[in-house]
Amino acid sequence: MEKEFLTKTSRSVTLNVTGGKIDSFREQEETTGTVRVYENGCIGVAGCLGTPDEAALEKKAVKALALGIPYPCRLDGALEREEAHDEEIIPVSRFIPTMQRFLDRLGEMCPRFAFSNKISLNDERAEYRNSQGRHLVSSGRSIDISLLAQNRGSGNLFDTGLSYEGNCFDEDGLLAQFKKEYDAFYTPADIEPGRYPVVMTAYGLFGTFLQHFVAEMYVSGASLLSGKLGQKVFSDNLSLRNDMNPATNPGARFFDEEGCVAPGLRPALIEKGTLTGLLTTKKSAEQFGLPNLGTAAAAYDGVPSRGFNQFYVDPTAQTLRELAPGRAVYVVMASGGDATPDGHFATPVQMAYLMEDGELVGRLPDLNVSGSFYDMLGKDYLGAVRGGLKPGYLQCAVTMDVTK
Repeated sequence: MEKEFLTKTSRSVTLNVTGGKIDSFREQEETTGTVRVYENGCIGVAGCLGTPDEAALEKKAVKALALGIPYPCRLDGALEREEAHDEEIIPVSRFIPTMQRFLDRLGEMCPRFAFSNKISLNDERAEYRNSQGRHLVSSGRSIDISLLAQNRGSGNLFDTGLSYEGNCFDEDGLLAQFKKEYDAFYTPADIEPGRYPVVMTAYGLFGTFLQHFVAEMYVSGASLLSGKLGQKVFSDNLSLRNDMNPATNPGARFFDEEGCVAPGLRPALIEKGTLTGLLTTKKSAEQFGLPNLGTAAAAYDGVPSRGFNQFYVDPTAQTLRELAPGRAVYVVMASGGDATPDGHFATPVQMAYLMEDGELVGRLPDLNVSGSFYDMLGKDYLGAVRGGLKPGYLQCAVTMDVTK
């Protein structure tokens, strides 16, 4: 009988912001424990909330084998590894006054905005062990600033957003960046319908199409990518990965729920235009004869299932000016979009800026952007830059049809 043991602890302090003031906070800590056992082609799982009693959980997991849930036993071999990215960002005792000072300065610089929403300080730790001698420990901290900004008197719940996620806090740098967006918001701009570079986050570009990389959808023939594994179908500039590297995805674990550690901590879906991987678990990889990408997720008391952390796109430029020279559309908020079964994508853009040579010029009216899957990731894909106008984020540029 083979065994796996997992323990995860998550701590967070979340501040609620209303009208630019912190009006409440929530401090939360959660620990979960999981034991999985494998025998005769079946899996038994037991989990708990709180500090685990592994012996008791193991007994429950052994009893669960009687349910006859099929799952291959493919435990990875001995490896001792620890990744700690837990340098203190802000002392918890100073978190509220530090963030209120930040909000006060932001309010002075952006007086026509009323700010609301959340700011959180997070601390994550996970440990994985198995009966083959594998022992992995990952820990990390992050800060997440997610502010909604209402143009005072507009009558809207919010008109734009200012955000940052990372493992450090550069107060002056963030204020300078947010001020650029504020100034551009109150500078009217316009653009004629046509084809332009559209700059958006990696999630904004790839999120709608993630389902097409799922193993089950791929083998069923329902994916736009079905039958194309190993083929070059996208732009040479495009390398798309699942970011499990805490250095670029703060708070992420460097291993998945089945103890897999990907080379470079970023398993590749697309490598220089070639489809190289799909989202699998050890079960689906064996069932369909596919390589296991090492992206499994699982509830603390559940069987492993397909997971995903965060998009990572290999940068191709140092600055937005290099990535998208001339006039471009910089997307801040776009929701309500979708793709047709044959891959045509369109979305309304509720908040966007006109950008010229990498600098914000002014706020654009409501727009619509559209394109097709293979063109957007192929001949129309321009590349990616890290940082740019959004510290801590990857931003991609794609030539798309822009209409009003």
